[in-house]
Amino acid sequence: MALARRRGRSIADGPLHLKALITLFFCALSYTMCRPLDESRAAITRQYFDINPDGSYVYAFQTENQIFAEEQGYLKEGKYQVKEGQYQYTAPDGQIIRLVYTADENGFHPQGAHLPVG
Repeated sequence: MALARRRGRSIADGPLHLKALITLFFCALSYTMCRPLDESRAAITRQYFDINPDGSYVYAFQTENQIFAEEQGYLKEGKYQVKEGQYQYTAPDGQIIRLVYTADENGFHPQGAHLPVG
């Protein structure tokens, strides 16, 4: 009779330390499920690279955590290397950072909403 009663008991009827242990287990489980991804191990989901005989090139890549970059380069007037491209990622505060740039004989020219104006 006592055995039958024991089988019908729930965890809530158990000792306090068992309840605390089970609560701790579920807290640890929820912590591991909610923590951020390790950004240093994001896989590349798309990648493209093409180099042409004239020295021009195009490359692009994207990662599983939504980092994205693309660039093309070519010779201008046969003597100046020109690069045009963009990249995008999510900052730790959640803001999407997108930078579009050109680099040519006059320097590096970035544009982005996150950059200071002045």
